[in-house]
Amino acid sequence: MPAVRIFPLLLLLLLTAPVFSAGQQIKSQKDVQQAETKILSLKDDQKRDELLLDIGRYYLNLQGEIKSDLLKALDFEKQAFALANRIHYQRGLVLSFLLKADILRESGDLVTPAKIIHQAIGYASSHGMLAELAAAYDTMSGVYGIESIADVHSKITYSRMAVTYYSLAGDRRMQARKYQDIGEYYALIGNSIKAVELLDSALIVFKSVGHKELQGVYNNLCISYTSMGDYGNALKNGLLAEKTAMLVGDSSLQKSAIFNHIGIIYHNLGSYEKAYSYFLEAKRIAEKYHDINYIQTIIPNLVNTAYRLKRYQLGISYLEQMERQYPARTDRAKIRYALTFANAYLEWGQAGKAEPHYTTLYKLSRSLPKDDYDLISIKKVILKKLITDHQFEEARPYMAYMQQQLKRSPNIDYNAKLEYFMYMADSASNQLVSGVEHLKRFKKYSDSASNVQKARQIAVLDIEYETAKKNKDIALLNQKNQLQEARIQSEESARYAFIIGLIAACIIITILYNRYRLKIRSNLQLEQKQNEINGKNTQLTSLLGEKEWLLREIHHRVKNNLQIVISLLNTQSSYLDNEDAKVAIQKSQNRMFAMSLIHQKLYQSNNLSSIDMNWYIRELVGYMAESYAMDSKIQFVLATEPIHLNVAQSVPLGLILNEAVSNCIKYAFPGNVEGKIYISFVIDDDRCTLKISDNGIGLLPDFDFSEMKSLGMSLMVGLAEQLNGILSIRNEDGVVLEISFTRQIAV
Repeated sequence: MPAVRIFPLLLLLLLTAPVFSAGQQIKSQKDVQQAETKILSLKDDQKRDELLLDIGRYYLNLQGEIKSDLLKALDFEKQAFALANRIHYQRGLVLSFLLKADILRESGDLVTPAKIIHQAIGYASSHGMLAELAAAYDTMSGVYGIESIADVHSKITYSRMAVTYYSLAGDRRMQARKYQDIGEYYALIGNSIKAVELLDSALIVFKSVGHKELQGVYNNLCISYTSMGDYGNALKNGLLAEKTAMLVGDSSLQKSAIFNHIGIIYHNLGSYEKAYSYFLEAKRIAEKYHDINYIQTIIPNLVNTAYRLKRYQLGISYLEQMERQYPARTDRAKIRYALTFANAYLEWGQAGKAEPHYTTLYKLSRSLPKDDYDLISIKKVILKKLITDHQFEEARPYMAYMQQQLKRSPNIDYNAKLEYFMYMADSASNQLVSGVEHLKRFKKYSDSASNVQKARQIAVLDIEYETAKKNKDIALLNQKNQLQEARIQSEESARYAFIIGLIAACIIITILYNRYRLKIRSNLQLEQKQNEINGKNTQLTSLLGEKEWLLREIHHRVKNNLQIVISLLNTQSSYLDNEDAKVAIQKSQNRMFAMSLIHQKLYQSNNLSSIDMNWYIRELVGYMAESYAMDSKIQFVLATEPIHLNVAQSVPLGLILNEAVSNCIKYAFPGNVEGKIYISFVIDDDRCTLKISDNGIGLLPDFDFSEMKSLGMSLMVGLAEQLNGILSIRNEDGVVLEISFTRQIAV
């Protein structure tokens, strides 16, 4: 029977894979306008950032690759990145990277997106962001196409990484979607067994989270089982896909793919009328969505089925429609058309009309990679032509090629056909021994092909099941009618019982009415008490808000006052000629800035009880580097973790850091010597350790910091005691200052 191509309709599921979204999905221009208005009024910067990302992804996902849409998407991505960078929103930064990579890939840039995604992977990995890391690997899989097996293997590799991190992040829905994607990729490269395994895993996980839209998974199982020649399971999953699409109200283009694949199964089972009706419905939906790629795939199936129904003129009219309304504009489309025409004319015994199309196939096949999908279809139809023309020796290389393909994707029907071709070739060249072997294998595969007959029985059973179900419904209706007649007959005897029941009902109603009045009274009392409680709760909420505002205002004013003092000291220093006095004032300014930065962070943060010391240390060190104007002779190497401390611990720790770094800058590198200052802040089971070291000249051999009487040293010792910490200073290729203390839980 004519070959029925499946691959092009897999593109729907591959190109409409779920996109990792920052927040809510924006689906229309109206949603965009509402989101832009909301951004202006939102006080939560993180939510503003996520809305900007969603608007950008909306413009990216608009149909077509219109440059103006991509520029709008890029503009919103830049705004989101700038905001995330300003507020140190780690998730927003990663999602901005991924959105930018998708925009550039859509714009035709095949190099930059991978670099950006690797940057996102590194950032998410270093910050332990599992969900975002999964999304990054998911996006990386989209960088590769489906034109070659090597690219599909790359998609599988990155998709498996995404599955791992979605699982660790607890996102089972996305884990299932990636299982589905990987199953589709395996189906593309012909590994149907692996595809079924992954798609079954997707079904299990989807069902465990209550996901209802499973028609895509069932459809891909249908495709995989069809490729294996297992038409029983293929038909079962195809019908499940159709039923699920109906239950969830799916009227999308995906339904065209479902109908096309069910039509393929019925065609292969010999049920051509049913196949024809499914192909027609698939074509109607594809035309509704103006999807030329789908239409160009479904029409050849209609042509093949029309041939089987001996409606030759109808088949020709479809071919003419395809040429007239949907002309081939790309090499891929030209290959598809040439395959359709060559196969149709060969089946109809019009070899002369098929010849130009074979010439086109020979020509276009030369530029295809050896692992290209269309090359398989081309060689299959050329083999068929050579066998038909009795050119057996010329056919042998094609038969060897198809044998290799069948090792990757077994198909009982085509195995049987190929063994028969080999038998014919060996018989023609008097290779009787090998010819007999091929004939035996042909018989073996033909016997195995009884699965087709079983599948036909399944189809018949399916019809019988539907018929039995309808008969059961009719029987149930008859039973209901009989019960209705029995009720009518018993009405007279029930009339007397009704009168007695009416009297009893009046008594019960009277009792219930009294109970109702008591309940109303009780409810009014409860409502009054509830109103009092609600009023008190409102007052408490208001007081709590005022307290938080006052606390934030206190931090703001403390910060401002400290900044005023810093400015006054700076002004005072300009009138001094004494260098020692100027140094003392600069030290005081640095100490005040260390405290001011704490209050600034508290004022800017939504959390008034703790400070992220990672960002605090980086900003304080940056300020000191500018303050001392080092001209890059001293480099800072920071290795800090995002550790949150309360105010009581962050202030003394910041002052200790200020004193230690000041000493390193002043004494560790005399003259113009270059050097490095290393700062690390880590935590282990609530035990925090701050370590400041340099590679400078170090301490004198007889140095004893307990004997030091300087203000800076006294200040560090006192602050360490305030932290209940252990302070140590030692020589180790330079000076090492280390303080460890137990973190207090913020209240």
